[in-house]
Amino acid sequence: MAPTVLVVEDEWLIAEDHAAMLREARHDVVGPCATVKAALSAIDDAAIDVALLDVELRGETSVAIAERLRALDIPFAFVSGQFTYELPPDLRQQPLLSKPLARTTLTAAVERLVKSKG
Repeated sequence: MAPTVLVVEDEWLIAEDHAAMLREARHDVVGPCATVKAALSAIDDAAIDVALLDVELRGETSVAIAERLRALDIPFAFVSGQFTYELPPDLRQQPLLSKPLARTTLTAAVERLVKSKG
């Protein structure tokens, strides 16, 4: 069964590109979600295996999403142009993928997250 990946990204072109790459790699995709509210709703409504989170979302950060995922023990990585030191200290150990992403980088990161779930 294909893992379900939550994609949280507020830039439409990037969001659709990541979702398309994941679908081509035979992953199920939830989203893309462009806001914190939409992502939290998706987490409540769908069975998410792993998530990819942009850090900055339309004037908000994805910290609340990360905290919800952590509470539910759902592995996630940040996908951002930011640096690790720009994240809150308790989230700096999370994987951080730098934009732009190649297909192989994106799919390998998802596979690592899936394996980390056990």
